[in-house]
Amino acid sequence: MKIWKKVFLAISIVLIAWITILSFLEYSYPSKEEIKLRVNYLERVITEPLDSNSEIEELGYENHEWMLFSYSFSTYAFTNIAQNDSTFNAQVVPLIKESINKVLDNKIYGNYGIEYEKLISDSIPDYSVLYLGHLNLMLGNLRLISNDTTYNRLNDRISKSLYERYRDTEFLSLESYPYSIWIPDNTVALASLKLHDMNTGSSYDSVSDDWVEYSKKHFINEETGVLYSTIDPHSGVAEEEPRGSMLGWSIMFIYQFDADYAKDLYANYKRHFSRNFGVLRLFKERHNVSTTDIGDIDSGPILAGFSIPANEFALGNAVLAEDYKTARKLQRLIRLGTSSIKEENEFRYEPRLIDFTISPMAEALVLYSSTITQWTKYN
Repeated sequence: MKIWKKVFLAISIVLIAWITILSFLEYSYPSKEEIKLRVNYLERVITEPLDSNSEIEELGYENHEWMLFSYSFSTYAFTNIAQNDSTFNAQVVPLIKESINKVLDNKIYGNYGIEYEKLISDSIPDYSVLYLGHLNLMLGNLRLISNDTTYNRLNDRISKSLYERYRDTEFLSLESYPYSIWIPDNTVALASLKLHDMNTGSSYDSVSDDWVEYSKKHFINEETGVLYSTIDPHSGVAEEEPRGSMLGWSIMFIYQFDADYAKDLYANYKRHFSRNFGVLRLFKERHNVSTTDIGDIDSGPILAGFSIPANEFALGNAVLAEDYKTARKLQRLIRLGTSSIKEENEFRYEPRLIDFTISPMAEALVLYSSTITQWTKYN
């Protein structure tokens, strides 16, 4: 019996030491080989015809927005990668251009009430800031890392239209859908104006600066110090409570036009929405809510208050805030919840515990979060 006690004690000591070591490990940027394999997967998906046999159209059966996000977050990830290692430019620049072409397909823009001829005309109607924000940021990404001028005029026109529309509203926020304003969608559009200024010197980013100051006064929840999710389109009053799936998203794009504000929001997000489990840290969908239910289209299934998007977006937040221990714990969580699949010259993840179609959007999101950087104009 004494021998078994000694064995148990030895195992316990080793286990405690192992957990302690794991809890202190920090995030590291993905290897070039891993990035290459993951880009290869997205390349195949992006270059597929947008028809019933494509992975992205299949994803659209779950939610049409996920089709747009698959192309847009792939573009953002490619831009991160190219900014970190220019040897990837030859592969990712054509993929960004193809992603833009797909987003300009009726199967994507048709979901947002867009009329193509009016979209590419000199006067752009007051279309969805959700669609225009992502499209415009993608156009700016292409302009940032290449000399391709194909879409410069469209980028200029959308940027001017967004700038004028923001200046024409009392509360610096535009509608995603009729009578529906979502803060996360506006942060994407504001990031696109910051990028347009970086590329052209347009000064449209002054709206982003003003939005930061306005949001601090009107869109912050007093209890948690983080952003609300929605705004009343008539009064401009913040409505829906802060949510992890919205907040983490917003922080990643705010980082592109105000890094300090993004880091402050992340600190409050981590403080009020997460729990530390030693080798893991989990982020909740809602503050102080620990229920388990099917959630909604934004959160997905919720287990004890924790949601998949809240944790995935928190990964990008932790990386940008240089909170590398938390980032490593979130990476570990993602790997626990997924199975890695390597086929031929590709690598991707699939959910392990639930039957839920989220790739290729999820793969693009994770790659974007893992490589997130503040975009810079080098020439």
